[in-house]
Amino acid sequence: MKIRDFAFLGMALLIGLAGCSHNSTDESDSSPPLEAVAVQTTLATIHPMASVVHAHGRLEPAPGADAKIASPIAGRLRAVLVREGDLVQAGEVVAIVDERPQQAQSLSAAAALRAAEAQAQQANFALKAAEADQANAVQLAQLALKSAELDRENAVQQAKIDLETAQTELKKLLAGARPQEIAQADQAVVQAKATRDRDAAELERVRFLYEHGIDSKRDLDDAQTALQVAEANLESAQQQDSLIRAGARPEDIQAARLRVQQAQQALQRAQADGDAKVQEAKTALRQAEQGALQVLAKKQEALAMQRTVQQKQADLLAAEATADYAVLRAPLSGVVTARNLNPGDMADPSTPVLEITDPNRLILVAQLPAEDGARVRKGMEAKVTSEVLSARTLAGRVISVGQVNPQTNLQEVQIAVSNPKGLLKVGDFASADIILAVTPHAVVVPKQAVLTQENKSVVFVVGNDGEAHQRDVLLGSEQGNLVEVRRGIAPGDQVILLGQYELSDGQKVKVISQGQDESGGNNS
Repeated sequence: MKIRDFAFLGMALLIGLAGCSHNSTDESDSSPPLEAVAVQTTLATIHPMASVVHAHGRLEPAPGADAKIASPIAGRLRAVLVREGDLVQAGEVVAIVDERPQQAQSLSAAAALRAAEAQAQQANFALKAAEADQANAVQLAQLALKSAELDRENAVQQAKIDLETAQTELKKLLAGARPQEIAQADQAVVQAKATRDRDAAELERVRFLYEHGIDSKRDLDDAQTALQVAEANLESAQQQDSLIRAGARPEDIQAARLRVQQAQQALQRAQADGDAKVQEAKTALRQAEQGALQVLAKKQEALAMQRTVQQKQADLLAAEATADYAVLRAPLSGVVTARNLNPGDMADPSTPVLEITDPNRLILVAQLPAEDGARVRKGMEAKVTSEVLSARTLAGRVISVGQVNPQTNLQEVQIAVSNPKGLLKVGDFASADIILAVTPHAVVVPKQAVLTQENKSVVFVVGNDGEAHQRDVLLGSEQGNLVEVRRGIAPGDQVILLGQYELSDGQKVKVISQGQDESGGNNS
């Protein structure tokens, strides 16, 4: 409502009161009707209304939004690079501790690592050489075993052949000549006799001719020679026939038996010698295979050296990490809220050098009565206000609802506050309306339209008859200057905003103006 409206309404009320005073001086036995009271009205409207719980408390850093930076190692501070109130970014270097002892440890660890790596490399070379030697020895032993087995097989096979040959010859000698051989020998004798008889007759013929001067001396000599050869062949055939019929001589049979015995012994020697060589080759193979134990020992040594290298690597990483600990970095972005130590001071893990807080991540810690806290749930939205915000509000959300303190009957509630521009500070007092529920179509009127009479809430509504009618109302949630009316009036009712304190139910009223509703609409 504008100032001129208030002035106009005030003048109208004064005029009305003056008229009443004038009429009172001219009283008569019959009282004239009361004049209409000038009032200002507004319409009951539909507006979303939230059911809220009011909370008040102090702002603190959200979990994880503040940090105390202490040196992980004991040492003298060489530099502190920020002051209280400075803005820092996560990862920014904020202080440096004297790192020379840690650098020396890092160099020593690096040298030990290089020595261990060299020893591990030598152990690997020795392992590879041992593996190659053992593999070659096994391969050669396997080839020697196969060769010994093949030699044994060949020698035994040859000895068996020699034995079978000797046994066959002995059997032949013991069996004597076959009928076919005797017949063949007899036939040879017959043929030899026939040849001799023919050559003898030829000699007589040639001698006769020679004596008579027909043949030469040479012809006679040839005939004599042929007869001698035929007689020799006859004698040989007769002797052969005699030998065949007589059979083998005892000494030949004994010699054959000796050859059989020698062949048997040769077979046994071949088998025994071959077995010995095969066994010797197997022994050599086992020895070569047992070389794997030496290889295993080399492998264990190489693994031990590798573990040593890993340990030295871990030592180096630890030394480098310790050296890195000398550089203190901001773990989060925020504002330096405390600087506890200065260059030259001794730093240690128990004494923070700096304290940093992220001003954009705050929580409102409030204590609620148990009956209000029982209605609050984690995740409910809230609207946060503070004196430093003037009329502005910030969004919030309930992140924690604690237990009721039996001594105080209060319940702690934590509300995360969105503070992107850093308007709120740690330690500021703030208030929050925790939204329990929202009624999207609530009937609302300005709070100033509501009167309390006899412990009841009432409003005056201008009826179509131009009279003010008193309505008992049931109020609900409040939001700003508006209040929800759950029962008693309807949307569009003309509710008296100013002038209702002078009214009684059924009194005539004169609407001077209509005010502007809180939702932005104009009722004039």
